[in-house]
Amino acid sequence: MIRLLLAGLSHDTVELHLAAALREAGHDVRAIVSPGSPAVTWCRDHSILFRLHEFRHRFDRRAIALYRELLRDHPRDILHAFTNRALSTALLATRRFERPPRLVGYRGTMGHLSRWDPASRLSYLHPRVNAIVCVSDAVRRYLLEFNLPESRLAVIWKGHEPSWYTPAPRAALDAFGIPPDATTVAFVGNIRPVKGVNILLDAFETLSADDTGHLLLFGEVRDPKIRRRMNRHPRIHFLGFQANAAELAGACDIAVMPSIEREGLPKAILEAMAQGVVPVVTRVGGLPELVEHYVSGLVVPPGDTHALRDALTTLLRNPARRRQLAAAARERVNGPFHFRHTVEKHLALYRRLLDQPNPPDNAPASLTST
Repeated sequence: MIRLLLAGLSHDTVELHLAAALREAGHDVRAIVSPGSPAVTWCRDHSILFRLHEFRHRFDRRAIALYRELLRDHPRDILHAFTNRALSTALLATRRFERPPRLVGYRGTMGHLSRWDPASRLSYLHPRVNAIVCVSDAVRRYLLEFNLPESRLAVIWKGHEPSWYTPAPRAALDAFGIPPDATTVAFVGNIRPVKGVNILLDAFETLSADDTGHLLLFGEVRDPKIRRRMNRHPRIHFLGFQANAAELAGACDIAVMPSIEREGLPKAILEAMAQGVVPVVTRVGGLPELVEHYVSGLVVPPGDTHALRDALTTLLRNPARRRQLAAAARERVNGPFHFRHTVEKHLALYRRLLDQPNPPDNAPASLTST
């Protein structure tokens, strides 16, 4: 039995299911969860003991005190921090511990780290972090640029389970003014420059007049340039935040992620594929690890309006090809991207760490391996 403290549980579906699976496997699981988040009810329903705390910053004194109290009263073998703030405060809390737990971090994106940034040195680049779970091999390669030991980086895809999702009925799109017989393309995510939505709009606006698909964008518009393009095209619908965006995307025919940089492994595409929706993605980050070109979806170069337009045209005009790729996309999730592998690989990582000696708790914050 492994004694685990999972810190920073909140809204993430895979992390919540991981906590439950570890508990059901007979391990001693405790958690620190965000107040008011789905994790509260989830932990209660799955008999996971938890404490409430919102990690507000990297030097959160209350978080440090809470860690020390929990670890004093309930010693742990593994402390898995799912956010950078949870990881930084865990490092501070366990400093000088005679027998600290193994510290595991999670990294779901590329960018925003610097060897000269104290915040980076007090999280992912700190030598007392025993392991970092990388959501994709692209993230692992990014972290290797900081001279982290390869043995410290574990690629564990956030696998899904198709039964977690029930696609909304096609009629649910009627409320957004979508004709019942329209072919629909869904984008799900906060609309920021890195998401490449400007490229998507350019591609969609230049489709042939014969391609009468409708583009549905679910998510908050955070890019002023995109805001100025809203309500300009009769078949492009900005629908804002929708709590059931994943299920609504499951009612669509195509899912698109036109990111131009920094993607780890977007859950919106995994959710769509799990529901049998064909994906069109860019060759960025972990996306080409997930989607095999012309096998389980289409992959295009980032920032290429013409390539994205051609990919959309191919699927809009070919329902049979769409159905074939959609079925393969679902099987991709049922195969290497299934949640069972996520659980197995986490347990294998934890056990490997427990077979290794912990680095000294007073080790300097070096940026190179020793």
